[in-house]
Amino acid sequence: MRRLLLCISLVVCFSCLYAQKAPDTELWTGGIFKLRINKAFRAELREQIRFNDNVSSFKSTFTQLGLRYRLNKSFAFKVNFRYIIRPKRDRLRFSADAYYNWSKKKFPLSAQYRLRFQNTLRPQSGNSTTYLRNKVSVDYNLSKLIDPFLSYELYFRFNGKNEFRVYRLTLGGKWRLNKRIDVSSFYRFQSDIFVKKPDREHIFGLIFSYRTSVKRLKKKIKEKTSGGD
Repeated sequence: MRRLLLCISLVVCFSCLYAQKAPDTELWTGGIFKLRINKAFRAELREQIRFNDNVSSFKSTFTQLGLRYRLNKSFAFKVNFRYIIRPKRDRLRFSADAYYNWSKKKFPLSAQYRLRFQNTLRPQSGNSTTYLRNKVSVDYNLSKLIDPFLSYELYFRFNGKNEFRVYRLTLGGKWRLNKRIDVSSFYRFQSDIFVKKPDREHIFGLIFSYRTSVKRLKKKIKEKTSGGD
C-alpha cells in the first residue's frame, strides 16, 4: 500500500511539473541619464534593450522620458512616457508614480514605497492594458561601494478583469563607481498569478546611471567658451 501511495504521489508531482510552463531567462541592460533641474525637479532619459528565450532572442527596446517632482524628503511624484519597440507590435506607455521614502540618519536601512498607475497602448489594434502597481523596496547601506536592495512588486490589472495578475521579487546591488556614475545589477523572478499555466521569468539586469545638473552643464559650457577666446 505504501509503495502504491508513493507511486501515485510521484505521478501527481510529475504531472503538475509537466503542466507548468518552463521558466524563461531574460537579460535587461541599458542606461539612465538623470538631469537635475533644481531642488524640486529632475528630468530622466532611459534607454534599455531586453532579450528573452534564454537570452537568445531580441524581446524589446524602449526610450523613456520622465519628469520627477520632489515635494519634500519623504514624498515625490513622477510622470513617464515610454515608446516600446517589439517585433511587429510597438507600444506606447504612460505612467504616473507616487513615492514615499523612509530613512534615518546613521541607520543603514532605508525603505521606499512606490504606487504606479500605468496604461499601455497597442497602436496597431487600439487595445490597451491598465495596471496599478504596488512596489516595496528596502536598501541596506553596506559600504561606500555598494548598497544591496530587495524589492517586491504586485500588479493589479483593470480593463474589465480587475484582478491581481503579476508579481516580481528582486534582489540586487547598487554600485557607486564615482560621484556621478552608478551601476545597478540584479536578479528578478517574475510570475503570473491565479492562472493555470503562469508565465515565469528569471531576469538578470545590468543598468548604468549617470547624473548631472543644469548648473553643472552651464558651468562646463562657460568654461569651454572662455577657453576658446
